[in-house]
Amino acid sequence: MNTRKLYNGTRRNLLIAMDVGTTYSGASYCLLDPGFVPEIQTVTRFPAREHVGGDAKIPSIIYYGQDGSIKAVGAEATQEGILEKAEDEDWVPAKWFKLHLRPNDKDGDTVDQAIPPLPLNKSAVTVFSDFLRYLFQCTKDFIVQSGPNGASVWESVEDKIQFILSHPNGWEGAQQSQMRRAAILAGLITDSQEDHGRVQFVTEGEASLHYCLNNGCVTPGRGVVIVDAGGGTVDLSSYEPEDSESDTENKISFREMTRPQCHFTGSIFVKDKARQYLQNKLADSRFLEDIDHICECFDKTTKLTFKNTNEPAFIRFGRARDRDLDVGIKSGQMKLSGEVVAKFFEPSIHSIMNAVIEQQKSSANNVDVVFLVGGFAANDYLYRTLTEFFKPTGLNLYRPQNYSNKAVADGAVSFYLDHFVTSRIARWHYGARMYENFDASDPEHVLREQTSYVDSATDRRIIPNLFDTILSKNTRVAETTEFRKRYFRRYKNLPHFKRNPMTASILCYRGEQQIPKWIDDDADNYLVLCRIKTDVQIPAICLSNQITGKIYHEISYSIILSFGLDGNHNSNVSTEVSPWSTAYALGSGSGIWLPLLGLMHCHLPLPSGGVEPRASWGQALG
Repeated sequence: MNTRKLYNGTRRNLLIAMDVGTTYSGASYCLLDPGFVPEIQTVTRFPAREHVGGDAKIPSIIYYGQDGSIKAVGAEATQEGILEKAEDEDWVPAKWFKLHLRPNDKDGDTVDQAIPPLPLNKSAVTVFSDFLRYLFQCTKDFIVQSGPNGASVWESVEDKIQFILSHPNGWEGAQQSQMRRAAILAGLITDSQEDHGRVQFVTEGEASLHYCLNNGCVTPGRGVVIVDAGGGTVDLSSYEPEDSESDTENKISFREMTRPQCHFTGSIFVKDKARQYLQNKLADSRFLEDIDHICECFDKTTKLTFKNTNEPAFIRFGRARDRDLDVGIKSGQMKLSGEVVAKFFEPSIHSIMNAVIEQQKSSANNVDVVFLVGGFAANDYLYRTLTEFFKPTGLNLYRPQNYSNKAVADGAVSFYLDHFVTSRIARWHYGARMYENFDASDPEHVLREQTSYVDSATDRRIIPNLFDTILSKNTRVAETTEFRKRYFRRYKNLPHFKRNPMTASILCYRGEQQIPKWIDDDADNYLVLCRIKTDVQIPAICLSNQITGKIYHEISYSIILSFGLDGNHNSNVSTEVSPWSTAYALGSGSGIWLPLLGLMHCHLPLPSGGVEPRASWGQALG
């Protein structure tokens, strides 16, 4: 279905996509040679790799020694004998570490209880960076060893590799900043602003769509819901085909139909439910001390092979003489009824059901196909239960072949190359903090009079904490659309931005108010998304207070949010390809472009840091 064109760059380049999953990870790459059609390749060779999840996945696990050194990673950490060695030498495992990067949300307590803590003195970013370093080395070895010219090919591109990192739908700028920091610590890039641009991000849902399109799963017609059911999260995204402006190009393009969703109901939470049940069931049994091993056996076999509620399920964990009939253990295996095991799956299944129906309704019922992808999608009980549920709704559920092997990593490379999604839906309200001159005839101002104060620059009474929306929630955002608002600031003395740069914060409102206005009405739901800073000297005009005669200086400028442009304001997808999200302050005809953290599938967040504005916001001018 893909009509990818010849690469028209002037020099060879290399794309590497890394999919660090909660339970399994993989990598794909593409060598860009001028004059050749780019082809996506999958890394299928890893040290000590066993046949898990197909040919292109390794477990997301690291063993650390007591001194903090890395002892085993990936498939090496699951080799026979490694558990015994880890126990003898007190190695500490780090698994499901990706979820420690997650945003804070209402599911926080549930997730905290399910995931193991990080090793002592190891942060989530540090562990993530160690795994990225390992995955990068495996990718390098694979490329170098794949042909007689592998070493020379690597040497020709190693200083300009473009990286694409995938993440759950619900992750935004804060998580992307941590992932970029991990890439720096891993040695993938340096900490220079230029190198920051060599790491880009894509949601797992969008990467999955690209994979399905490249493999002929999605056909022209109505919309499609992508359900990426992984180890930690279930991500949902809805897309519909977009008519091409030019039939001659025959370019495939899709647009997001509604806001994507992310739920912490992946396959690891089935294991967590099983553990809770077994903990109670074995409370008075001598096998309680084997609970960790029993849960691992359930996770590796019983959970994967469970098919229906009519037949019992067995957890084979021990020796033939292991027996405790009171808890259903006989000949080294525990017997559980199908109804009991089904209960472990219920929260995840109901989460998917409700979320898909919500996506369907939000998309004006303009979808009829659901693709179930991700590692959890391989579970037959999950697939059959969802298929039966969706039949009366008019939705057809499918599982692409070989999806769990390589799809997100392959799809992430395709995202960079093919750029199928042309518009997305704003997840939240985005804007800036400002003030208004106090108006005694305005009832809202009167109610807030206790918060007012006299501005030292102008001697005017002002009302603070007003939220001015630049981009509203649920707005369809094309990658070439700009959203701008004009503002002003007032100063006692003439400002010198070369000496004291002007800073401004972009805020995100995540609450339930349809038209947010006052920040202190729902302060906990306003987050600083990023800070932009400029040292460009914006011309100021000299004004005076007509009542007091006080002289002050005023500057005017615009804050502009833009999507789909790279750091050089260049949208040429055949060379520097990527939908970037950017914000810039524009004053007196001069623009300052800075990557914007966390907006709408933000693909290049602003590096953390900066300070709060010292000058107060002025009111919007238009």
